[in-house]
Amino acid sequence: MMIFILIILAIFVFYAFVVLKKPMARWIFGFIGIILLMGAVGLTTLNFHQHWGMKQVTTTETKQIYSAGPATSPVKLVLTKQIGTKANNYVMMYRDHEDDKEATAHFVPNKKKMNTFIHSTAKYQVKDTQNATVTLKETRWRWNSDLAKLLFDFAGMDGSLQKKEAIVTVPKNGWQVMTPEEAQAAAKKMALMQQQQATLAQAQN
Repeated sequence: MMIFILIILAIFVFYAFVVLKKPMARWIFGFIGIILLMGAVGLTTLNFHQHWGMKQVTTTETKQIYSAGPATSPVKLVLTKQIGTKANNYVMMYRDHEDDKEATAHFVPNKKKMNTFIHSTAKYQVKDTQNATVTLKETRWRWNSDLAKLLFDFAGMDGSLQKKEAIVTVPKNGWQVMTPEEAQAAAKKMALMQQQQATLAQAQN
């Protein structure tokens, strides 16, 4: 709607200064048209840059997650890999469902959607809790009135992402947070210990 308003006001200003013959009418209507046109341009600029006419709406979802390690392992794992130099921002591997065969990498940056990456963070915390969970918190811009929607909906800004945050909560007991390299080293160490125990058991027999 605002595009049509801008076009109409531009035509009105042109008509006032070019078509009207009487100087008084020309200046009065021309001045009014310019003020209205500047106001419409100003509101459009505020909408684009300051999200005028919009409000932030936040949705939060928490769900249980499961270990990235083997089901037989006594220690449950969340694997992490820090993303670039952005502080406290990680790709994390865990199972979404207990019966999943493999762990899945979550929060992997999408190079085709850099705007989403810029406004997104993923971090973990260790707490005294029973289950591991992930809390997804999303804040998006929504119209705060029907009038604002009518005026500016052409820009497609409704639903645009303002902030996206993921927090993985890992229980303090029975769980560990490791990098893939640390997990591989721990697995090799465990395999070596098991081999040594088997060799010792054979020697005793």
